[in-house]
Amino acid sequence: MFPRLVQKELLHHLLDLRFVAVFAICALLSALSIYVGSQNYLLQLRDYAQVSETNRRTLQEVTNRGNLWQFLWVGYSWNRRPEALSPVVYGLSGTLGKEVHVQYQQPVEFEFSLFETDPIHALFGVLDLAFIVKVILSLAVLLFTYDAVCGEKEGGTLRLYASFPAPRSTLALAKLVGSTAAVLVPFAFACLLASAALALSPGMGLQGGDWMRVGALMGVFGLYLTAFAAFGLCASALTHRRMTAFLGLLGLWTLWLFVVPNLSVRASRSLTPVESAYDLERRCSALRWEIRGKRQAEGEAYWRRNPVQDWNALPEARQKELMEGIRQIESRWDAEFYSRLTRIQADRRNQIRGQQRLTAILSAISPLGAVSFASMDLARTGFVQQEQIEKALNAHLIYLGRFIQEKQLQQGDPVLTDFSPFTYQDRETLGECLSRNASHVLNLALLTVLGFAGAYVFILRYDVR
Repeated sequence: MFPRLVQKELLHHLLDLRFVAVFAICALLSALSIYVGSQNYLLQLRDYAQVSETNRRTLQEVTNRGNLWQFLWVGYSWNRRPEALSPVVYGLSGTLGKEVHVQYQQPVEFEFSLFETDPIHALFGVLDLAFIVKVILSLAVLLFTYDAVCGEKEGGTLRLYASFPAPRSTLALAKLVGSTAAVLVPFAFACLLASAALALSPGMGLQGGDWMRVGALMGVFGLYLTAFAAFGLCASALTHRRMTAFLGLLGLWTLWLFVVPNLSVRASRSLTPVESAYDLERRCSALRWEIRGKRQAEGEAYWRRNPVQDWNALPEARQKELMEGIRQIESRWDAEFYSRLTRIQADRRNQIRGQQRLTAILSAISPLGAVSFASMDLARTGFVQQEQIEKALNAHLIYLGRFIQEKQLQQGDPVLTDFSPFTYQDRETLGECLSRNASHVLNLALLTVLGFAGAYVFILRYDVR
């Protein structure tokens, strides 16, 4: 009896005109989002290749000439490669800077974001698969489920259900399973269409790890939609009129997607303020001048203690001894500078993390917050990846400082061709990413269980008369 009831419920939704409309909308928007997203990605990838080649040639010219002072005071530029999964989850790709200037004793500052250099991209917002799932499909799920119980009562078929020789619990479970399976069919088709478009798009070049992340993204999106389906069935079993259920779910959809996330951000910004980028820049600049002054003062004191009348007349051993003393002074103050700079940046990063954690906690009653954090992290277009790149850049700055110190102690024109410019590749495994987002996935699962439990109980107690 249970399989037949599930089949009947599934066919009831699949043969509905709403299913055809939602199916067509999902197909159209999914194909459009992947096409537009892949074209934008390929355009950014082409720009990245051109700019990176220009930066490489510029750096090569400086190092080949052996101009240490130009290398020290000018530095070089590094560009971030666009993420291959940005057509699926665009995330913060448009707002985060694409280029950073790597220079001796200068903090890491990203600039030239896509929305800054090409604002036409931000004119109408970005259409990606995440937007389709979070906004359009979530509303479509509620349109599927709002009359699953109360609509059949108004139509008189729910009393027929109750006359079947099956327990009320079996009827309730069959309705939950059949309705949820039906609303996930358009989503499954959208996933297949998006995956096929990504695989067939020339130049995308997704690797095995990328496809694993795509699969994890689809699982998170599916759980997100299942939570909406659960609460849609719960509202339908809680009311006796279609219009009441629809208006209630529309209010819940508005609350979840717009009210709770914005209020959570506003509250977290008030409760856990973060130092502005301008204040951070001023602190870093003040630190740089402070360290530079102390280093210069110690260097002058060193030469007063070790006066030199004629450098060329000194024995080679004495020259090396004096230069080693200068190198130690330079190394000590560079270490002090980078240590304090790292602490300043770490303090601000911890403030941002605290603000993000509070936002996630305050928005936990809405599935949108959990799916947003998890999907951006899986697609490498969120906060975590930015932090990882900044950490790698800070480590590279320490190497740059040591490299310059060694070259300053060399006699004659130094050789700079052995310098290794900054490179970055995300080697984090999918398991590590999922472990970090376990709380968000658990949040979605708990909301889904809560919705289904309420729907099951309300269906068991539903008055079919």
